[in-house]
Amino acid sequence: MIKSGTLYPLTYNTFIPFMLQPFSHLPAYELVTPLKESVAANNIIIGAPPGAGKSTVLPLSLLQSSLKGKILLMQPRRVVVRNLADYLAKQLNESVGETVGYRIKGESKTSPATRLEIITEGVLTRMIQQDPELADVTAIVFDEFHERSIHSDFGLALALEVQTGLRDDLRLIVMSATLDIAPLQALLNEFSALPVVNLNTQGRVFPVDIRYTRDVQAYELVPKTCNIIKQAVSEHDGDILVFLPGRGSINAVAREIKGLAESADIAIHMLYGALSKSAQQDAIAPDPHGRRKVILSTNIAETSLTIEGVTVVIDSLWENSAQYHPSSDITALTQQRISQASATQRAGRAGRVMAGICYRLCSKSSFERLAKHNAAQIEKEDLSSFLLDTYAWGSTPDTLALLTKPTPAQLNSAQQKLHRLHAVGFDDATGQGSITPYGRQVAQLPCQPHLAHLLLTVKSGIEGLSPKENNALKHAAVFVVALSESNMSASGATSVVDALLQVSGNARNQLIQQASRYVRYVTSSTEREQSFKADINALEEWALGLCIAIAFPLQVGYLRVRATSGNNASGSGACSKNATAGVKQSSQLLEYKLASGKGAELATSNSSAFNHGDADDSSPWLAVLEGQLIKNTVVIRLAQAVPESYLRLAFPKAFSEKRSAVLNRDTGQMEARRSTGFFAITLNSVPVSGQEKIRDNEYWDGAVTEGWFAYLDALPLSQWPLCDADWQWWRRVALAGKLNLQQDKAFDKPDAWPASLSELVHKAKESLSAALKSCKNIKSLQQLPWKTALNNGLSWPQQDALATHLPTHVSIPTGREAALDYRESGDVVLAVKMPEMYSQNGPLTIAGGRVTVVCELLSPAGRPLQTTSDLGAFWQGSYKEIQKEMKGRYPKHYWPDDPANAVPTSKTKKRM
Repeated sequence: MIKSGTLYPLTYNTFIPFMLQPFSHLPAYELVTPLKESVAANNIIIGAPPGAGKSTVLPLSLLQSSLKGKILLMQPRRVVVRNLADYLAKQLNESVGETVGYRIKGESKTSPATRLEIITEGVLTRMIQQDPELADVTAIVFDEFHERSIHSDFGLALALEVQTGLRDDLRLIVMSATLDIAPLQALLNEFSALPVVNLNTQGRVFPVDIRYTRDVQAYELVPKTCNIIKQAVSEHDGDILVFLPGRGSINAVAREIKGLAESADIAIHMLYGALSKSAQQDAIAPDPHGRRKVILSTNIAETSLTIEGVTVVIDSLWENSAQYHPSSDITALTQQRISQASATQRAGRAGRVMAGICYRLCSKSSFERLAKHNAAQIEKEDLSSFLLDTYAWGSTPDTLALLTKPTPAQLNSAQQKLHRLHAVGFDDATGQGSITPYGRQVAQLPCQPHLAHLLLTVKSGIEGLSPKENNALKHAAVFVVALSESNMSASGATSVVDALLQVSGNARNQLIQQASRYVRYVTSSTEREQSFKADINALEEWALGLCIAIAFPLQVGYLRVRATSGNNASGSGACSKNATAGVKQSSQLLEYKLASGKGAELATSNSSAFNHGDADDSSPWLAVLEGQLIKNTVVIRLAQAVPESYLRLAFPKAFSEKRSAVLNRDTGQMEARRSTGFFAITLNSVPVSGQEKIRDNEYWDGAVTEGWFAYLDALPLSQWPLCDADWQWWRRVALAGKLNLQQDKAFDKPDAWPASLSELVHKAKESLSAALKSCKNIKSLQQLPWKTALNNGLSWPQQDALATHLPTHVSIPTGREAALDYRESGDVVLAVKMPEMYSQNGPLTIAGGRVTVVCELLSPAGRPLQTTSDLGAFWQGSYKEIQKEMKGRYPKHYWPDDPANAVPTSKTKKRM
């Protein structure tokens, strides 16, 4: 015990436990001693709820453990890395870069004295690739693992291989707040070189009162959020943290509550990744004038960040999530509902300093239907970088210790993308991919493979371009890479050059700084000595367009239709610029065909860079840098025109003649044609004669089959040629995937449930190929036995699980087998006449009790009366009112006073 007034000499080792005393009230503090004891000989999984203090207390305690080398603490968010490093350093009365430092992409603060280094953004992967032994590292801590970052998943897999093969003295610690620990425990038990110890602590520091509203849809999110903010300001004390999906909704809410902030003397702050460090710090720190704060944040504030003073959380339950669409090669932000686990994290923010309040903008029943946990990032992202790093490491995805395995369809898409870059080759005998020497060069650059390919391409130069033109490409390439990696707002600009010229202030400086980091990858040492600089004012428009095309070839578009003032221009297919020349309007909608095969739309003004008028320099080609897939069309947000002559120099083979079967959208016929174009863009095409098809019948049968597969891959789910029974079957499969339905008959590891119909089609390719090659048109495609064919794409254990746990019918109290209706929303509905359900008190469940059937109770005439998933509560509640009405309307039928104990019937009283 420390006595008052007594001075004790503090060495570094004694300072750490002394310094931890202020955290003794936090739940994580009770894990300090068992962690220090266990880490000597074990890998560790730590489960601690939100607000337990695991991100602060436990890393500091490791500094005083038996671990003698550097400790890496991996965090999924950049803003957390900076602020956590600053906070932990202050606990040691030091500056960042001494004992505690950090490293993120393009920025670091460390020194030879650094023992705790906080890292993110794939830094661990690059460290392991460059130094597989991790010579100075003694432990790696994976914090917030429940967020299921692809970097965390892949980093843990590589670290386990390092530990097993090279460093049995390396310790791995995985910390999580809401993750289901069992799968992680199983993974580490299988692949870990050491025993695995679980350490858990319970309880949040202060209770949080959860309050639900009615369901709030995406389109009404801004006004409803503003109403709740006003209510919270008037009814509660303390700062208010508001979770919104993205920058757009944050700006909209900020504008709406500006008057409230002025009248109530409240400081409004925004918090998202693209903000400057100073703006982020202002949002996190207490207000210097003592005002209450309203912090409008993305999910960046969901974990690890300590925001003092927050006692109220308003959770929209929406987030913007990056989703990769392989059919268009576009990664776009999609607004979606968060998981219950994320909502728990968010609510915990209100209970960090005292009892708090959390408003959730949905009903309680809707909340209970949200997914339990976050989907792993590996299920949603472009996996080309992950796959290339895996091959560079000398491994394959199926052998890595991954908590979630990528699907065959995802891997195939990534392999094809890397193959187009010549970064991956295929073994003719096995069909397996492997990294090429060029792929190893690509993997060494600190950016995505397609961006690394751009930098290497312009460094080598393009044959046919003058030295001056190749130099212009180098200037453009570094800015295209920087812009691709930034979250910069385009301020309404549709052309890349306009967006770059409009950016100003801190955002402009950040963009130039990021571009400058890539200069060394496009220049020789001589060029750098001649002061080659990233100059935003020296950019050539054609060079920007060509650089985007080199990086994203499938996002090159060709003009086919222009609509002006609501009137569509005539014509279809590939249209020249002359087809729409001479039309002078203030606005226009340009329709493009992308090299991926997708259609695209660009809304622009007549004076923009995409006017396609009579000017000689007007090009019908553009390259898309940013787009959003809406239904089956890409809405272009940011693009740059590119002349065809430059495309032909950069992609000489892409413009060669090819033979293929393509669907004629006008006739619905699958046609065999010879064509020239750019990937899926057709510039000219002629039909193949019947005699030529007969001479090479095997080739054309295969081409027709591949043509149908390509058509189906690009088809949105709602347009698939399925009948009602087929849709019911698919929704059962989709629900099985959502539930990760147990496969009782699996002999080994169960197969992953398919994530999409396209994936399932490729799994059933063998059984479908024979049928597809005989399909001549859309009508014959619609008549295929899809359910039977697609079911063959499931393994036998999956087929058994589907039949057993997600049945088509369920027994009801009368003994009848009643059909279940699997809805697109994921609900399972039983439409049944009310008297048939008498005596049923408990809920009807399937999938081993994990899915509660929603009962749609009908009148004797088959009209809906009530929808409920809790019949027992319904009999005791609103049934009484319905009983009065039904007795008057259907007196011949049985309407008992106690339906919970009555005899179920499908007959009238006379026939009972």
